[in-house]
Amino acid sequence: MRFQLIVTIMLLIFSIQAGAQIEFTELGMNNDQNLLFTSLSESPGYGTYKTLFVSDIATKKISQLTFFPTEILYLSGTNELQIQNRFGVFRSDASLTKFTPVSLFPSFIHGYEVEKGKIVPVKTSPNGKYLVYHKPVSEAFGKLMIYDMTQQKEFIVSDKIPLSLQNQPVSWAPNSKNLIYSKDSKLYYYSIDQLEKNRVMAETYRNFADGLLSNIQWDMFGNLFLVSDSLVYKIQSTELFTRALYSGFVKLGVIAGKIPFRFESNIDQFWISPDGTKILFKKSQQNIMLLQLKPQDFISEDAVHSLPFLYLPRNTTLKKVVWSLDDKLTLLAEGIAKGKKTYNVFRIQVPKDQEIQGFTQTQDQEVKDIVLSDDGQKALLVRSTGIDIYQYSSWKKEISVPGVNPVHAIWKSSNEIIIAGQKTVELYTISSKTTSLLTVSQPGEKSGFAADNTTILTQIDGKAYATPQTENAWKQQGNFAVQELKTTSDKYRAFLQDIDQGKYKNIVMIRDLKGLNTYPLFPHQDYQYENYPVQEGEIDFTLFNHGSRIRQREVALVFNAIESTEGLSTVLNILNDYNIRCTFFVNGEFIRRYPDAVKEIADSGHEVGSLFYANFNMTDARLNIDTDFIKKGLARNEDDYFQATGKELALIWHAPYYIVNSTIIDASREMNYSYVGRDVDSLDWVSRSEAAIGSKSYMNASKLIERIISLKQPGSIIPVELGVEVNDREDYLFQYLDILINALINKGYEIVPVSTLMENAK
Repeated sequence: MRFQLIVTIMLLIFSIQAGAQIEFTELGMNNDQNLLFTSLSESPGYGTYKTLFVSDIATKKISQLTFFPTEILYLSGTNELQIQNRFGVFRSDASLTKFTPVSLFPSFIHGYEVEKGKIVPVKTSPNGKYLVYHKPVSEAFGKLMIYDMTQQKEFIVSDKIPLSLQNQPVSWAPNSKNLIYSKDSKLYYYSIDQLEKNRVMAETYRNFADGLLSNIQWDMFGNLFLVSDSLVYKIQSTELFTRALYSGFVKLGVIAGKIPFRFESNIDQFWISPDGTKILFKKSQQNIMLLQLKPQDFISEDAVHSLPFLYLPRNTTLKKVVWSLDDKLTLLAEGIAKGKKTYNVFRIQVPKDQEIQGFTQTQDQEVKDIVLSDDGQKALLVRSTGIDIYQYSSWKKEISVPGVNPVHAIWKSSNEIIIAGQKTVELYTISSKTTSLLTVSQPGEKSGFAADNTTILTQIDGKAYATPQTENAWKQQGNFAVQELKTTSDKYRAFLQDIDQGKYKNIVMIRDLKGLNTYPLFPHQDYQYENYPVQEGEIDFTLFNHGSRIRQREVALVFNAIESTEGLSTVLNILNDYNIRCTFFVNGEFIRRYPDAVKEIADSGHEVGSLFYANFNMTDARLNIDTDFIKKGLARNEDDYFQATGKELALIWHAPYYIVNSTIIDASREMNYSYVGRDVDSLDWVSRSEAAIGSKSYMNASKLIERIISLKQPGSIIPVELGVEVNDREDYLFQYLDILINALINKGYEIVPVSTLMENAK
């Protein structure tokens, strides 16, 4: 039987869901005892993809043959292409066609077990010589590592900093001489010169300022801009050593300008123009303004100019800023509407010595990424169906490259682009409008060995691609002719064995027919999930605090929307990436303020319960709360929700602050509601000031996640609060939602709505 992998669209959608185990499929052996096999895995945000491997059964050496481009980077200094996915980090040779795993970097073929969920990002130095990445040490923290590609050695930059999946862990200087990272709300530098001379200073002496990575940006000349309160400092990279050494005594650097608001590093962002003379400032989620950087603002002899201002819709977040040397600025915003991702493009020209005009929205649709060429003359607009090449200054389309299903696209030169697609990675030459194959992203409908036993073929959309088994360099060829493959030879038998738990749904097993031995082809942990409790906990469906403790390994994440939409777009996008349906509780004030946001929650397919008509403490001694009052408040919230969405609220609710008493429960019962409590208090509502006067401890988001993971049990209900009404936190739990989800699914938990917990507990 030929080695075939026919995966229908329905199988791709339903067989592997977010966080599901990696599945190995379709074994096929040739006469030289070489074994082909594939994996089927999920990458949140990118969907399900396949990877093709070949193994010499006798030596158990495994080679990876296809490389899905979850992340790509072209290194112009060395003319290499870097691809990262959940199986490792891979670099090409100078021809860009032969890929090998980065030595020592965790990869499947080097014996490392593949993680589920989103991958931890890698930040490569501009010169391509160094990789910086997290090496997880717990659910929410990791060692910050730097890997020297030349020496093939890794070094510890910092022993414990929060994991991040949304942002890169560091910011590199343009000349690759320094990198900046944040730890415990302090900024540190790491000098490559010190590393190369083996004299890296202790971390204590490398702290040069307070803040997060959001507090800093580099300009094209290698100057570091630091925002502190409302002041913008410009620091030369050569000053970092001195500034860190004397940070407690003197502030170094010069004031480059000022912003009109206090910078809140946990929610604000800024970008510096390439020449360092202007700043794009994002206040909170939606307010964006462009300012000239001037240190003087008390008296001005110039005319007063209005600031260019852009107010983003509440369902969008700013995804990318593209700023050319001639001050043409393009913003890409990502949002969610009716459960699907949306994209909007905004542009502005910054004229010299003239009043700055406002932002304008282009007519471009479904633009997932914008990539500026090195000379700033052209831009790639990456869409799910193809790529457009624009003249950047005039914003006029020059060339369309349709039908390539790109995951990413990057510039190789002003005349060449690398298109990393769902099926292949290709080099496109603009002048000739021709493409050449670099590698295969994932195998096609059929794969197998040629008659010579040394060439491997795969068929993608009817086209044949071949690679020597020893070189891993794919080329297109005219015909697809493969051996009949088998799973048994005179020496070995290969088969798939299901495993009960762990990162893999099954593993590839080899039966040595001569040695009478059976063993796994690749190592895997004998992973033991946490034991179920010995007996079922008491479950009350009127006051539902948790689901079954012994039937399913599942939890419910519930999101409380009270008075602010801050974080909602982030949450909806992350849940969309993971294909997870959750429960939201909406307060009446939230419905009245943001009916369109409530409708988006409902349209995204999530379960929506009530958080009552008004937000107040129902146990306040000054109030006389009876069952009639509660029933009227619940009914009013139902009416407001229906008016906003055209749908009915689920008959689940909880009172503000999770207050519960007999009056509340009686009212719930009379209204046929189930009161939904919690068995894990996430403590994400505790601010520094509240911790100072109360009994609850303040913890940043990473520590909250570790606490949640330690307390959760099967059936747990874990609340997450939206909004930043009390801006007295270093960060917010919803900003690290993907870290929490990754931690849960790698512990074997499925994330479900509250109604599913209830149903499975009956």
